[in-house]
Amino acid sequence: RKRFYSSRQIRCRAAGLHMIRKLLRTLGWVAASILTATSLFLFYATRPGISAKRLPTAGIVHFKENSPPLPEETHELTVLTYNLGYGAGKKNNRPEVLSREEVERNLAAMARELRSQNADLIFLQELDFDSQRSFGIDQFRYLADKVALPYAAYVLTWNKKYVAWPYWPPQTHFGRVVSGQAVFSRFPILSQQLIYFEKPAENPFWYNWFYLDHIVQHLWLKIGDREASVYNLHLEAFSTATRREQLEKIGKLIKADPAAIRIAAGDYNLASHIEAGRKDNERDTEDLLPKFAAVTGLSNAEGKRIFYSMPSWNAYKKIDHIFFSPGLKLLDSGNLAGIEASDHLAVWAKFKRPLP
Repeated sequence: RKRFYSSRQIRCRAAGLHMIRKLLRTLGWVAASILTATSLFLFYATRPGISAKRLPTAGIVHFKENSPPLPEETHELTVLTYNLGYGAGKKNNRPEVLSREEVERNLAAMARELRSQNADLIFLQELDFDSQRSFGIDQFRYLADKVALPYAAYVLTWNKKYVAWPYWPPQTHFGRVVSGQAVFSRFPILSQQLIYFEKPAENPFWYNWFYLDHIVQHLWLKIGDREASVYNLHLEAFSTATRREQLEKIGKLIKADPAAIRIAAGDYNLASHIEAGRKDNERDTEDLLPKFAAVTGLSNAEGKRIFYSMPSWNAYKKIDHIFFSPGLKLLDSGNLAGIEASDHLAVWAKFKRPLP
């Protein structure tokens, strides 16, 4: 049976279809606009925060103005490792507004402590070269001037136009991040090799676009009449599987290293000591540090006195380590307690190095 529509019904139906088509077109334009805006933002945000022309990704620097004669031969070697946490202190990675005055005060405190140790080798992680979160202060140059060591090597591990972290509120976003690692040395740096690690496979692909690179600086130094091989590490903080893979990879490389003097220092993100009654989120359920020592033949620079390195304001775990080869004899080790300029405490060790 055929159904007949009045002209009024036909007009109403046509108008309804027209409105639906118009709504769909509007939604399509909105979706296209959002997609375009997102694509443009991602293209912008994931670009380098600083060009290779302005600052190469890695380099070796000789500060000639910091080249005093080497001290009298004592055959002692003082090594220090420090995760600077970009000078944010207790506000590191937290959704709190950080002021320039706070960063400058923290950097000045760091510089005083580092200079007071008169270390021969300083391993640094999480220092900013030109980041919005630390107000564009070149922390590498600032500390180079303060510690007054003549040689240095650096690598950029994070170089993005815009990092939207912490997520909320927006005024706490990192923005432009140009950050990395460095080693300051009293001894000539002969060469630098960079060892790259894969990013965590469980992260969403777009998250890894913004994720920092984990890179080991492998340096060859001339200490007296010997060559030394040193490694500056900053291992994965959040992915257990990735951190294990990184430690296993670098362990195999160090095992094959023929140098008589070998040092592997930095932020391992694995605790060798944890205060009684505290936990480290079960990061190391496989005893990875003892396995690393067994594979490499290196020892952790820890004596009978237990000390911790994080968090700086209430340290209960030691995740920053200095591993050394049998050619060195450990004399003493400890931390620089009482300074909250970073979320980490610096860890130091003093050695007797082999005679010629």
